[in-house]
Amino acid sequence: NAARVGVKPNTPLGQAYRIPYKNKVMVEGRFQLVYKGLIDLAYRTGKIQSIQAHAVREYDYFEFEYGLEPKLIHRPSEGERGEITYIYAIFRTNSGGYGFEVSSKTEMDAFAARYSKSLGSKSSPWNESFEEMAKKTVVKRALKYAPISADFQKALLTDETIKTEISVDMAEIQDQTAFEPEAA
Repeated sequence: NAARVGVKPNTPLGQAYRIPYKNKVMVEGRFQLVYKGLIDLAYRTGKIQSIQAHAVREYDYFEFEYGLEPKLIHRPSEGERGEITYIYAIFRTNSGGYGFEVSSKTEMDAFAARYSKSLGSKSSPWNESFEEMAKKTVVKRALKYAPISADFQKALLTDETIKTEISVDMAEIQDQTAFEPEAA
């Protein structure tokens, strides 16, 4: 999956990882893109001028609104910033369009509880790297509104999957993810 989408897992680039999962017989690796990998893939479409993801903390100034004239203002505190309150992602296209997605810490906690197969594990990426996992989630949500390529969409389909076969189009191979996370 990593080779198919053109990222290198488990490197200092921090684009993707192989996360160990244990079934009843063996430990297998699940491919997982992280927000840096998603951002890199978005830039490769040639349609995105900039994309960023940020954490808002309790002492930061933060204001946003959706609608016909959306706006987002984030001024990080110069001193103590406090705990995370929101996570957001923004993008600007080469043609001047833009979009953003904002989620509260509470929404991210609920998302992790609902969708993370490994949340109860000490080695869960949501426990070890909450901010990065939340950024990945809002980047994915924001990019739903961006002009993306078919290759980018295929890359998203391989995220967080276990494949036991190799194919030219890995999106065609059935996901074998039905395992419990490896205990730490």
